[in-house]
Amino acid sequence: IIRFVKERQKKLKGNGGDGSNYPPPRMPDVIQIFADPINPAEELRQICHDYGIEFVSYSTLGTQHRGRSNPVLGSSVVKNLANHHQRSAAEVVLSWALQKGMSVIPRSSKK
Repeated sequence: IIRFVKERQKKLKGNGGDGSNYPPPRMPDVIQIFADPINPAEELRQICHDYGIEFVSYSTLGTQHRGRSNPVLGSSVVKNLANHHQRSAAEVVLSWALQKGMSVIPRSSKK
C-alpha cells in the first residue's frame, strides 16, 4: 500500500504520467486496513495523513489475532488503563484509535 501511494503521487505530477491526454490517476480517498495497539500501522497512517487519505481501521479490538486469548483486549497495559479510567478494555482501545486519528469500523466475517 505504501508503494502504491508513493507511485500514485509521482504520477499525479504529470498528465497521466505517460504523456497521454488521460487525466492522472487519483489518489485513493480511503485506505482500509486492520490496526490495533499491537500492530498500529504507524508508517502507513503517517503517509495517509501526509496525502490526505482517510485511514479506516477494522478489527481494532484484536479479533484478527488467532488463538485462545485476544492479545489486545487481554493486554495488561490495556486492562490497567481500563481499570484506572473505570472503562472497559474495548473502550480504551477504541479511544486509542480515535485519538490516533483513525476511523473505526467493525471486522466482518463469514462463517
